[in-house]
Amino acid sequence: MKYLAVLGLSFFAVACSPEQTTSTEPTASVAHSEFDTAHMQRMGFVVESVRPAHIDGLMEVITDQGLVYASEDGRHIVSGRIYEITGSEPNNVSEAVLEAMRVKDLAQVEDTVIEYTAPNEKHVIHVFTDTSCGYCRQLHERLDEYLDLGITVRYLAWPRNGMQSAAAANLKSVWCAEDPQGALSAAKNDEALNAAQCDDPVAQHYALGHKFGVRGTPAIVFESGRMLPGYVPPERLAAELDK
Repeated sequence: MKYLAVLGLSFFAVACSPEQTTSTEPTASVAHSEFDTAHMQRMGFVVESVRPAHIDGLMEVITDQGLVYASEDGRHIVSGRIYEITGSEPNNVSEAVLEAMRVKDLAQVEDTVIEYTAPNEKHVIHVFTDTSCGYCRQLHERLDEYLDLGITVRYLAWPRNGMQSAAAANLKSVWCAEDPQGALSAAKNDEALNAAQCDDPVAQHYALGHKFGVRGTPAIVFESGRMLPGYVPPERLAAELDK
């Protein structure tokens, strides 16, 4: 039971829910072009990349639904995390893959976020938010404290009760408003918003959150790709970012 804590979270998650590695790089055994994606596609996965995993006989597959592992023939999949246990501490090699994926994907949606820029920027975080979430509101109420600590906040929309919820419609109006920053603050204070329509990114953000493993709001993603579930106070977050 010595290492059971490795499966836990380093932060107590306060979130609104829906109703340095030492591992050796995997050795190639099956080329991406040789991997049969037909069975995964039939199950509804969109395969984005494939490479050998850290365990012989498994492939590391990035999909539109996140990271999964598959047999070399593509006939079986495994959902879970791989830990290397040869060192003094267990090393979550799957998390390193997920972090790299998040960094890459976030770079592709930078022009769709609602950003509050810190005057003396030290760090940038991405926050999946829902206007109806109490902990999201708590984070937003202390926004100036994050900014004063040099933390730029970039919001992405994540309606925790789904794309058919009232919150999803509210988030669409926020992102389509002439002043998205003001609209977001208003929505989190239960102020009425004028319905607005545009080519909004809410569905894209929602799908991205599911791919990242978001299960509730807020969900905070560091520049490294590390993701923390739940609300984290400004000083505590700044200390974690400075590590």
